[in-house]
Amino acid sequence: MTRRWPIPFTQDSPGVPSRSLPNTGDRGSRWTTLLLYLAAGVVYIAIGVFVEEFLFSFVVGAAYLLIVVWAIPALLRRLRSHR
Repeated sequence: MTRRWPIPFTQDSPGVPSRSLPNTGDRGSRWTTLLLYLAAGVVYIAIGVFVEEFLFSFVVGAAYLLIVVWAIPALLRRLRSHR
């Protein structure tokens, strides 16, 4: 039987799969990500107060989240790396 994905192992007990995802970043990046999602949610609700149709469309909400949380930070990182 083959595995479809690698199972992360802990440092404490080799051979025993970990029940949590591996730590891929430091605490600062986790806080930044959390604050980014919170800010996106606050802005989304603020826009929805003035334009109600914005809140009711799943496609618009998904596109908004993709743009605000993924595309804009990626663009900013790219612009910073070219300096």
